Amino acid sequence: MRKKNLLGCILLMMVLLLTNISPAFAQAKDDYTIDMKQVEADWEKAAKVPVVSDKTVEGSKGITPMATGTYPTRKGVILVTPDKLKGIIPTGHAAIIYNNTTVVESLSGGVTTGANNWNKVRSKTYGVTVSGTTTTQDSNAANWCYNQRGKSYNWNYLNVSTRSSFYCSHLVWAAFKDLYGIDLNTSSYGAAVHPMELVNTSRTSKIYES
Repeated sequence: MRKKNLLGCILLMMVLLLTNISPAFAQAKDDYTIDMKQVEADWEKAAKVPVVSDKTVEGSKGITPMATGTYPTRKGVILVTPDKLKGIIPTGHAAIIYNNTTVVESLSGGVTTGANNWNKVRSKTYGVTVSGTTTTQDSNAANWCYNQRGKSYNWNYLNVSTRSSFYCSHLVWAAFKDLYGIDLNTSSYGAAVHPMELVNTSRTSKIYES
């Protein structure tokens, strides 16, 4: 029996390696798979998006705006990285800034907070802001994500309609979709929302790149 179980595990790992599918995807209830060559191409596309100035903060008269290309600390700015985090979706990671020291993100353990230091700990980071929203609305989106803390990780990547669990880019997408009807999904991967889509969508502007 032990030999059969060991053989089964070996065969599973061989299949995952040969098909270039992460073990995380094997846990998805919908048996979701993805073309990693498309993922690489989409990250290359994200790298070519130009960096522009951030939007003006309401009520900031007399305050010098953040210099173009400066690492963002404004509440509601979206952070995206192509870095693959062990144990979760292997197409990158996304979070939303809560304050100058904290981000809200969904890791394998669920929705939580983390350090706003991606410019120091990620090999590449993009900061994007949603077009058509005010900085107050961005702040409210960050609050929405913050209020989801404690919810589990959503391993069913195509099920973006659920609000009982979230994966990283699903969490950020849901905040702007539910609050303002703004859909950041490019549909490049069907219903699933991957991190680089938050950069490539026409609904955002890139304000930072490390």
